[in-house]
Amino acid sequence: MSSEEIHLTDSHAHIYGNEFKADFDDMLARAAAAGVRTIVAVGADLESSRMAAQLAADHEHIYAAVGIHPHDARGVSETDYAAIEELATGNGKVVAIGEIGLDFYRDR
Repeated sequence: MSSEEIHLTDSHAHIYGNEFKADFDDMLARAAAAGVRTIVAVGADLESSRMAAQLAADHEHIYAAVGIHPHDARGVSETDYAAIEELATGNGKVVAIGEIGLDFYRDR
């Protein structure tokens, strides 16, 4: 089966960091060559959620998930949560709420 016949979705990608900037377009091309047709960029805090949403706005095949990682939940303000909600509801390319969860181990 060739990569043209495969449609893969990377449902949890953190591709907004500085480590991807130098060859971002090449990285997307390598993913496409391997059959990845859709990518969900996942935010783990407000800043990375904004970056994920921007990537989604800039690239047709990238979508975003926005949220606050449980490790950071104690330090988040209501203003931050409101900003996440605005990202989630104000952008048709935001398809999920996430990096979220119930982490009973690390944030005590």
